[in-house]
Amino acid sequence: MKVKRRTFLAALGVSAVGAAACTPTPAPPVPPPTAPPPSPTPTAWPGRPGDSLAVEAVVFDGAFGTSFVRAAGERLTERTPGLRVRVTPVTAVATEVGPRFAADATPPDLVGNSGADALPISALLDELLPLDGLLATTDDAGSRLSDTLFRTALTAGSVDDRQVALPYVLTVFGLWHSAHRLAAEGWTVPATWDAMLDLGEQAKGAGMALFVYGTDAADYYLELAVSSAIKEGGHEVRVALDNLADGAWGHPAVLGVLRGLEECVRAGFVMSGGEYLEAQREWSRKGRALLYPAGSWIAREIAQDAPDDFELAAVPVPTLTSSPALSPAGIHLAATEPFLVPRRAVNPDGGLALLRELLTAEAAAEFSRENLVPTVVRNSVPADLSSSALTSQTRMIADAGDDLFSWRFATHYGLTADLNPLWARFLDGRLSAEALAEQTQALTDKVRTDPEVEHYTVS
Repeated sequence: MKVKRRTFLAALGVSAVGAAACTPTPAPPVPPPTAPPPSPTPTAWPGRPGDSLAVEAVVFDGAFGTSFVRAAGERLTERTPGLRVRVTPVTAVATEVGPRFAADATPPDLVGNSGADALPISALLDELLPLDGLLATTDDAGSRLSDTLFRTALTAGSVDDRQVALPYVLTVFGLWHSAHRLAAEGWTVPATWDAMLDLGEQAKGAGMALFVYGTDAADYYLELAVSSAIKEGGHEVRVALDNLADGAWGHPAVLGVLRGLEECVRAGFVMSGGEYLEAQREWSRKGRALLYPAGSWIAREIAQDAPDDFELAAVPVPTLTSSPALSPAGIHLAATEPFLVPRRAVNPDGGLALLRELLTAEAAAEFSRENLVPTVVRNSVPADLSSSALTSQTRMIADAGDDLFSWRFATHYGLTADLNPLWARFLDGRLSAEALAEQTQALTDKVRTDPEVEHYTVS
């Protein structure tokens, strides 16, 4: 179940009221320099990295690794004599960093808060430094940082009009596939669920499943279903689901999409691939499945498994009809891999400076070149970069026009652990579309009516 603010802070020994007023007892997270260094030199961006010459960043070590943060730290230290930046990779952020938010501890200066064990932001609002001042900083050309970022990055990191996080990766969600494989068979990914059944029959005839899922990542199909329903029913569906509205999961567009996917399950078009990394190998390396719903991170995750001629690409998820409320080209565009600056860190200004460096065009271009995904920094994808995966993403963003949307209730409220088993049973044929909708509604109702949960509202 989701982590409540009061419960999480209590476990750390932090008062839920006035948590930010706790007096830190810091243990130096970074060894001091052996000799007194000169004062840091102010720069146009990001400015002084704080009075301390040590900056500690703890970053989730997932699909994108941590080298991009180290590279940003190196550029920052080049401009700041004596500055030392330490980047520590972790695989379970809440488990490893959470205790450092306790009243008798000190959190890092910058936290890369991602992964299945991410810190619950809703439980730590008073522990996080507002980032509005950072967004107001300007570069040498006078451009405000906020104007250089995709709007979705600001929305995703805002709670109650407070900018408490800044995501880094612009995640494009869709149906991923081998363009080479589809072309060889003469197939195209259809735009409606009815046509998807036809493709499923063709794939089955060729000895392939239409879809494959990882038992520990069955909620990837939650993304597929929710995005499909939002496109079909429009923003009223998005608003209802993200606001945990009563009856949201009974909306005709939602139930219609779930039933379409259920038909694929009952027809034998959906296979279990074991744990998610093995499921991805079944799809990419072994060619036992045709489509895989995921976000941009998939390019990095299958890089070592996919054949050289795989030609990874993505297309928008299907809709129920050929005339949905949003464009058939509409896509879920999310800003992910958020960074946080703890208020009680030893050097929060240093954390801000490192984050500002990450958001430069130089750092963003380097990241896209290395990981084949766009960042939240506009116009930062290198023009000379040749990648079918990245090309398809930039094309999808352009084709979608204004029909770019996002939703975040599952991750924000920490519901993934509860939803994944439901989706695993659904994809295995043990749970009907109606039962899945009812049980999901019950989960969201519980969160909506819990007074200890910090809620957000979208419109």
